[in-house]
Amino acid sequence: MNKQRTTMINSWLRLCLGLTLSLSWVLPGLTQTVIEQTVLVANDRNSRINLRSQPSVNSALLGYGLPDDQVTLLEFRKGSGNEPRVPWIRVKFVKSGDIGWIRGYFVKTDITILTANDPNARINLRQGPSISTGSLGYGLVGDRIRVLECETGPDQDRTPWIKVQFLQSQAIGWIRGDFVIVPLTYC
Repeated sequence: MNKQRTTMINSWLRLCLGLTLSLSWVLPGLTQTVIEQTVLVANDRNSRINLRSQPSVNSALLGYGLPDDQVTLLEFRKGSGNEPRVPWIRVKFVKSGDIGWIRGYFVKTDITILTANDPNARINLRQGPSISTGSLGYGLVGDRIRVLECETGPDQDRTPWIKVQFLQSQAIGWIRGDFVIVPLTYC
């Protein structure tokens, strides 16, 4: 009877988990990957930090947050227009549950992702802040990283380089700054 009960429970779990996975595929907003929990920041303690419907200053204003409001980071997007280095971060407010996009200026974090124009690009992880240093491996677009240090490289074009640690593998090395959505509250 114990074996029969275990089999019933396993069948029930498979059915429920299968249903959950199917629903999350049909309704992607049902499940969200949490990157980190942090707070909003601003130089002026009385600032209202706009929460937008899309990662653009031209999108609908959903509301606002205040410095020290706790948020959960859900997604990063590369900036565009006049400020391509300013990331947009999709957040969920801990207290209200509101979700929207906030400019990277206002989010305190050292976590970010790799980016490139080619979504299939392999992004070199180097021993030092220069293309002349050896390769330690590579990362892929969307890989989550922790920013450890920012430096201008010795190369002729004075390219910014970011020392990073991959969250999954824990590998540490240097990546050219144009492949990292740099949290401006860090560098």
